[in-house]
Amino acid sequence: MLQARDAHYWDIASKYWSDIATVNPHWAWSTFYCERIPDKPLDILVVGVTHGAFLKLLRKFRPQAWVCGIDLSFNMLKEAQKAEEKVVCCRGNALPFRDEEFDIVLSDYFLSVIPENILEETVYEMGRVLKKDGVLLAKELRHRGHMALWALSFGGTGILFTASVFLVPWLSLVFGPLWVLTLFVYNPVKHKMGKTAALFKWVLHVLKFTKRRKRLPTGKEMSDLYYLSKKYLHIFTDGEVDRAFENSPLTMDREVTLLSWSFSLEGVKT
Repeated sequence: MLQARDAHYWDIASKYWSDIATVNPHWAWSTFYCERIPDKPLDILVVGVTHGAFLKLLRKFRPQAWVCGIDLSFNMLKEAQKAEEKVVCCRGNALPFRDEEFDIVLSDYFLSVIPENILEETVYEMGRVLKKDGVLLAKELRHRGHMALWALSFGGTGILFTASVFLVPWLSLVFGPLWVLTLFVYNPVKHKMGKTAALFKWVLHVLKFTKRRKRLPTGKEMSDLYYLSKKYLHIFTDGEVDRAFENSPLTMDREVTLLSWSFSLEGVKT
């Protein structure tokens, strides 16, 4: 049942992915992945291909590599096949590949969107299909950065509200509710998106959709966009990253900056 529900979510997401995706694969490629993937014959697995952005980048910049991608959504894979025919529909915790088959596994926010109950199995599978000295390259959501951004946004809207009360009182009717909504956009104790996060994400989705398609969404599209905005994300603490890989054959290294909202992870199979 859980697998069907996840697949349904990503099938819906595939209709709007080009409009609403908030990650920038080109930036991630140029600042992280390209520096760690040499231009030579390699076997590379991309987990969670969505519309195939990283498949396209690998084909363009690493043409010597043999690349395969996986995803749970048939509709996502249909789009990804426009970039690379070698794609497989499967879950991350049940990879249909032999042991030690790949030199590199590339995971861009994949672990942050899969169900938590299969996280450990998925990490194990990634390690299993890597060759000895093979490398896992990943970016995942980071609690410390989200907490810092939440504090800055809450503090900023609070200052605007306070200033408006004294300077332009009618604006306080705007900044007051916004301040309250911002308070609940992130839960720093449970390190997960808060009760109002879906509303902010929905507004962002609608704005991006309107800009890209040059029209307002229909009622059905509005409903779909709100459904997509409610996706649960696993936002990792530093300790959770360590625990996720403690039973894995991978030796992990984290690369983060103080206010970064994501980890850059590199794991070598020993």
